[in-house]
Amino acid sequence: MSLVRRLRAHRSQDGGFTLVEMLVAIVVLGALGSVFLSTVLGAQGSANATSTQQDLNEEARLALNRMARELRQAETLTSVQNPDGASYDASAITSITFIADFDGDGCLDGVAPTPTPSPAPTCNSYSANNPETLTYCWDPSASVRQLYLIPGSLSAGSGCQTSGALPILAGQVTSFKLSYRSNEYLYDADGDGITTWTELDEAGSPVGNNDDQLNSTELTNTDSVVIDLSVSQAGAHAQSYVTQVDLRNLS
Repeated sequence: MSLVRRLRAHRSQDGGFTLVEMLVAIVVLGALGSVFLSTVLGAQGSANATSTQQDLNEEARLALNRMARELRQAETLTSVQNPDGASYDASAITSITFIADFDGDGCLDGVAPTPTPSPAPTCNSYSANNPETLTYCWDPSASVRQLYLIPGSLSAGSGCQTSGALPILAGQVTSFKLSYRSNEYLYDADGDGITTWTELDEAGSPVGNNDDQLNSTELTNTDSVVIDLSVSQAGAHAQSYVTQVDLRNLS
């Protein structure tokens, strides 16, 4: 047999794939495809989770900055619900109501201060769209646990989702706690360098009234508020944020 014929015969015998070889190739390609797909999906899920977390952090940062900015301008803390201390209840409504001269006219909600200074200020009329009395409120029992901003005071017995209330965070708020501090270090009973509202209250007159309540007597001597906020969102872990706001304008 000539060399050419032998080469043709050899090629004829080795041409194509057997069924077993095709099955092995399909199994190998399927395994590689599964690994590749799992890697791609995992990377995509990680990227989505990171993006969601970043959005959550940015949203919470903006909300805290807003609260801090408005509280710094507060001239009066009028009322609070569920402050820190031994009686704090994580399942109860937490709120803080304050008044600030946001428009700088020397008046609060269109009313001149008493006694009236000289010269008397020209008060801008009260506007429901731009009030100077604000309430931040959180209700953990609500189906959607959001932090709300309420124009005006919170009516007795009402929840946070009252008329005019606006949510300031899209994510679920898992906790919201407000702690009240004072610069009256003389009344720091435990010597830890922090005078709490409960220490003011227990000290009695003139800084407290010893009734186990944070009311006007202690609020008058409150100089800072610590905001402790935790939020979560679908696909993201809960994040906690803590900031202290110094109340610079309290009268």
